[in-house]
Amino acid sequence: MSLEEHRNDMESIDEQIIRLIHRRMGLSKKIFEVKRAEGRPIVDPEREKWVLSHAMDLAVELNLDAGAVKSIFETIIAMSVHKQQELQGRDQGG
Repeated sequence: MSLEEHRNDMESIDEQIIRLIHRRMGLSKKIFEVKRAEGRPIVDPEREKWVLSHAMDLAVELNLDAGAVKSIFETIIAMSVHKQQELQGRDQGG
């Protein structure tokens, strides 16, 4: 394969990653709706800890930099929390 072909493959993967993040944000909205109905707080430190641990375990299994994967997932979790906080603000009229 040529450099251009490899770069095209990488661009395709990047697009898939972004689409998966978008899909995950959609699930964040559904999770917020359940949390709201059950009177649960948006932030769930135990769940966040589990998600990070699971991501890092998989990173190690796949021989990836677990610290970098942790940073990526911390950002994704922060995006989810922010999304849910936005939704909460809309529910409260602001």
